[in-house]
Amino acid sequence: MKSNVSFLRRLGAVFYDAFLVFSLVFFVMGVIIIALFKNQAQISELLFYTVTLPVTYFYFSLSWVKGRQTLGMKAWKFQVTQASGENITQKQALIRFIFAIIGIVSLSQWFNKDNLALHDWLSKTILIKK
Repeated sequence: MKSNVSFLRRLGAVFYDAFLVFSLVFFVMGVIIIALFKNQAQISELLFYTVTLPVTYFYFSLSWVKGRQTLGMKAWKFQVTQASGENITQKQALIRFIFAIIGIVSLSQWFNKDNLALHDWLSKTILIKK
């Protein structure tokens, strides 16, 4: 099945979701800093990445698996699904997340006859306009 979501629409959703994810990460980091590091001014870079990656993954995977779309995708009116029309699985969400981290792979959409980015093709998912 062919994806009918343009590169610019995807990019719009990425920027929208980036703001939401950063807000979520900073909220979680704030809670951790207040709870564990009350009087310390610095936190380790390792702690930052230890929090950022799982928070980001859970935001995307839960949105994709349970509701088929993130808030950014909802604003741009498209969703992710299997070619059969079913919700994607946790495994597919993990594959999409891992390969979508490398944002440049979305450019591969321009070279695919079905308009699929690399992470769409590898996870056997498609984006469709809602």
